Amino acid sequence: MSHSTIARRSLAAGAALALALSLGGCAAVQNLFGSDGDVQRDESGEVTEAGTGSAFELEVGDCLDFPSAEEFNDVKLIPCGTPHDAEVFLNYETAESTFDEDALYAEAEEQCAAEFQSYVGSDPATSKFYYTYFTPVEAGWEGGDRVVTCVAVQLDEARESMVLTSGSVRGLAE
Repeated sequence: MSHSTIARRSLAAGAALALALSLGGCAAVQNLFGSDGDVQRDESGEVTEAGTGSAFELEVGDCLDFPSAEEFNDVKLIPCGTPHDAEVFLNYETAESTFDEDALYAEAEEQCAAEFQSYVGSDPATSKFYYTYFTPVEAGWEGGDRVVTCVAVQLDEARESMVLTSGSVRGLAE
């Protein structure tokens, strides 16, 4: 699969995060050609030094800063003990047979919600954490990208905005 024709799409958390995710307007593709990445990992695969990593190689447990563009190839991976925006809790290959954004989003809502409670240990409707996801864009789909990545984010007390968190959210049950 060629990273030069693929980008990942992110749904940003909005004011209605507790009930649904909203998709903003189109944004330019950020860094369409990607990079080899400079993220440092230990022998267990855990990120030990912040660096750029491929959005196509995110692993469950990776902590990251949320990409600033809606479409992207690279993300800034950060050791989970350092303040960060999100943590990967699920990667799955979509069951969709054709590219349909609405179907991808509906499937991601279902899959991410189902796995969130297992990973975080609390219901996303009542937790101080919530989820969003990265889905393939049409050009990526045509290049073979079928992976959806679910990420946990921490919400402010009003559950309207994302805030930085430190440490892993795995099993926190908050």
